[in-house]
Amino acid sequence: MPDKEKMTLKEFHRKIAAQTNNGIWPTLDKENPTAEELEEAMHMAHTARYHWSKVGTIVNAVRAEYMLARIYAHMKRSEPAMFHANRGFELAKEAEKTDKNWKDWDMPFIYEALARAHSVSGNKAECKKYSEMAQKAIDAISGKEDKQICQGELDKVKC
Repeated sequence: MPDKEKMTLKEFHRKIAAQTNNGIWPTLDKENPTAEELEEAMHMAHTARYHWSKVGTIVNAVRAEYMLARIYAHMKRSEPAMFHANRGFELAKEAEKTDKNWKDWDMPFIYEALARAHSVSGNKAECKKYSEMAQKAIDAISGKEDKQICQGELDKVKC
């Protein structure tokens, strides 16, 4: 009988949250993910959000909402994309002030999610507004690699 990994419930929540959140990126990085890949990524994003709600900080919730907004934007589902982008933004405003895990790249990602959601909704003016806000926030990121990653994601947004 193989050895079974033993962990606490908290460790389990953290492990699943991290694995499912990180498991979404390969789909997001594809130029043309299939409907099945997007659906699986959507389920992973909801799973990550749930598990972070059990063990994470508000920053984890922000990042999970970002992933949900991104997946729904990829799926061209404007209503849930807007919901999760706006929820992420509301949480980000609080996290920026209160969570020691907040990074200078968190807000640019949320602005980018808002731009994507507005793009899918057909609101070009709001898409451009949030793209510009994302760009200003990216310009203020201190780390070169973090700046490049954020810029790469923003460059994919089409208003």
